[in-house]
Amino acid sequence: MLNAYLYRVRRSLLKHPWKIILIIFFALIFGFMIAYPTLMAMPNSDGTPSSSYVPRDAAVVMGGVYLILIVMFNFMFYTGLKNGVVGFSTADVVYHMAGPFTPRFNLILAASGTMQICFVFAFLLCTQTAIIYRLIGLSSLDLIVLIAGSFISALIGYFTGSYFGAKYSDDEAKKNRIMTVGIVLDAIAVLGFAVTFFMKKPDIKALGVTGVMAEVSDSWFIKLFPGGGWISMIYDGIINGAPMFTVIGVVLTALALLLIIFAYARTELDYYDVAIEYAQKAHDIAEQRRAGVDNDTAAMTRRAKVGKEKLGGGTGASALTAIHFLMNKRGSKFFFVNPVGITYRIITVVYLLFMGKDAERPEMLITSAFMMMILLNAVLYAGGKTVTEFTKHYIYLIPETSKSKLFACIKADIPEMAFDSLLCGALMYFLCNFSIPASAAFALMMLVYDMLCETGALLIMRLLPALGRYLLMFVRNIGVMCLVGIACVPLLIVFFITRTYTFAVLAGAAAGAVMLLILLPIASVVVDRAEM
Repeated sequence: MLNAYLYRVRRSLLKHPWKIILIIFFALIFGFMIAYPTLMAMPNSDGTPSSSYVPRDAAVVMGGVYLILIVMFNFMFYTGLKNGVVGFSTADVVYHMAGPFTPRFNLILAASGTMQICFVFAFLLCTQTAIIYRLIGLSSLDLIVLIAGSFISALIGYFTGSYFGAKYSDDEAKKNRIMTVGIVLDAIAVLGFAVTFFMKKPDIKALGVTGVMAEVSDSWFIKLFPGGGWISMIYDGIINGAPMFTVIGVVLTALALLLIIFAYARTELDYYDVAIEYAQKAHDIAEQRRAGVDNDTAAMTRRAKVGKEKLGGGTGASALTAIHFLMNKRGSKFFFVNPVGITYRIITVVYLLFMGKDAERPEMLITSAFMMMILLNAVLYAGGKTVTEFTKHYIYLIPETSKSKLFACIKADIPEMAFDSLLCGALMYFLCNFSIPASAAFALMMLVYDMLCETGALLIMRLLPALGRYLLMFVRNIGVMCLVGIACVPLLIVFFITRTYTFAVLAGAAAGAVMLLILLPIASVVVDRAEM
């Protein structure tokens, strides 16, 4: 069975050998990012500490390891429980379910696509290496443990959830009970930590976010959390010289893996009817998934309960504007509010509160804010509704030019981008001490950069569809970040000359607008060619 599957993988790579070159390229990028803390910590030639050396805050690092691995376990557990038996395409149904493969092997195989989310997480984590190192002295070993531990935690979480999802594939009530058990465990861990924390140190304001993170690693409610907590304990014992933690972590992790193997080996799994039913649905959204948005806006829209809602007007291409407004109303009740965007702004607030420890160096906080907002918005808009609209079947039935359809989609994006940009400007004002003019300029710049990310992603997606889902996602992210980087060059030049944030940000916005005026006509032509 495994040889047949690997043969299929090899044939796919041989058809597109340039994919191997891209994989090597991304591996080199990851390697450099992981090595960055080690390079910065290297002593001078005379043995004295380098000026770029930052002492490592082991308690905060360990708290971050616990949190990230536990979140990864939770995310993958619920993903496996809800989607473990529906992760098949129509090609998988034909090739695997009709071929000489057991249901157990096919269920394990379905995890390959979902587990690749770990690579996306590793990429996003590594993009923040320089900033996190400057803040808490994160080491290269810490990064390796975070990435490797996330894979193991995700593996335990996903296959546990996938097992119950397959076992009770035709019984939604039992699946909901399993989900309830998971939610109860989460609640016990969070409430248990909160109670014990406030009993010891009630003054949370004095500790700050990093102080709270340092306390996370001391809580047994966190240490004993399934999957993520157990794996983190292994590293906790190593860096803190507590071999008992390491032994407990190794034993619990090994037992979890053995129980998963035993459960899969001893249980007859019958889930093919459900898998085939959802395979057709998976086929309908295959192109959207290649853009990497199946866990963002598109997924939220797929799960929406339509009821008696109305489209809200529009004919021809203008109906696309109404559709996009309707998608926002389903999740947020407002046509100009993207619910995923609100989630990302909450993440930004938490991140900036954490980074606020370095408030005596405002340029670091400002850089952190800008990078986090751009990275999250690159996911939101570079893989959002407009980019995926031209992968849907009905788009070809609208009797208007592709240019009209494109700008109808963009028309719907401008209100939500504008609202999101105002939130970004407000965060810069309240959390980064920007002046009102500088915050307004920053909001304008974010609006321009959001549109730049969207246009660049549309070009990449339409020109390079053969990359496949995850390679396309990496190329898309790096491509839009390169565009934003080019637009930031005038920003940096003006800042070094004037030392004024307002003028610098306006220069960045102007550069982005010029690039946008160049790329939008190209995008409209590319979309026309793609439809033909």
